Amino acid sequence: MLHRLTASKVDALFRKTGTSLTADGGGLYLRKRTRSASWVIRRMKNGAASFSTIGRYPEVSLAEARRMLKKFGVDAIEDKTVADLLQDWFDQNCKVWRRPEQMEGYIRRLTADDPHLVAMNIHLVDLVTVRRSLKKYARKHGNVAANRLMEILKQVFKHAVQIGYLQYSPISELTRKVVGGVESARQRVLTDQEIRLLWNTERHTELFRFLLLTGQRIRETQIAHWGDIVGDRWFIPAKNNKSARDHWVALSRQSLDLLGRRGPNRSKIFGHVSPTAVQAYLSRWCANNKIGNDIREQKHQGRFTPHDLRRTFATRLNEMKIGPHIVEKILNHRMAGVMAVYNQADYEEERIAAMQMWADELDRIVHPN
Repeated sequence: MLHRLTASKVDALFRKTGTSLTADGGGLYLRKRTRSASWVIRRMKNGAASFSTIGRYPEVSLAEARRMLKKFGVDAIEDKTVADLLQDWFDQNCKVWRRPEQMEGYIRRLTADDPHLVAMNIHLVDLVTVRRSLKKYARKHGNVAANRLMEILKQVFKHAVQIGYLQYSPISELTRKVVGGVESARQRVLTDQEIRLLWNTERHTELFRFLLLTGQRIRETQIAHWGDIVGDRWFIPAKNNKSARDHWVALSRQSLDLLGRRGPNRSKIFGHVSPTAVQAYLSRWCANNKIGNDIREQKHQGRFTPHDLRRTFATRLNEMKIGPHIVEKILNHRMAGVMAVYNQADYEEERIAAMQMWADELDRIVHPN
């Protein structure tokens, strides 16, 4: 076993002000209090991890503490790093999710950006250390991404408590307010002019057009296969959509024409690039077209994302007096309240008519003359 402490390090920790808990390895720690220090070991007790004091420092030296540790044999718990905990949490929870690659991405970026935190013993992690790491992450990847990573880390440390590695989570009180900021619901809807510009973008043109025509999520669109298109309908199986239930989308004449121009030359219809890459391109495209560049404008409009195309679709259908329950069905949203229990109607004819009405309106917008 590789020991982390030396006699000189222990003496320096003893003389240092403040409190700390420093690992030597194999479950042995030096716990520093304001006016004292003691040796403690971490071991399993009643199915959970607990600390037991085995002597005070300097009365008990480092060498003596190590000899005492051996008496506890296999009861002593090996040290776990944040990396160990992340892997354990991912293996037990994320592999069965529909989108494990998202979690892998967050873990990979955290490991690259803050190797010090990932290598830390989980018992030495505190709220301040994690908050600083997340603020650094926010500066590089954005405030929203930092908030998402915070939620993941809170789940990870909660998992550590549940399986007995920790007695409590050191970041249970961490909030978005002190990480990436409180997020307000986006309200971005594209204007007619923006729709016309996007309709003729240089890259991902047909993907953006299809998203505007159908109002579906970008990931669900990019994993769609040609086999999911049957006649004038696009079928999205439960395993491929966020709502986790089978869904179908009526395809307008314009949507079918677009699909016909692509041709079935690959298994996925639009899946040649990742949703993240498309979002990054759209952000650059907005900047190049001076959309959202004005600081005064950003509060109200700002750059738009692929998901804002879905919001634009929903808003425009409501403005066209399409019944909100029809729009919700098209979007594959779950009905609220009593409607969710008693209204099991599929609204087939209404959905088909609404999709064609919107496609015709979209034609008018992109071809105003």
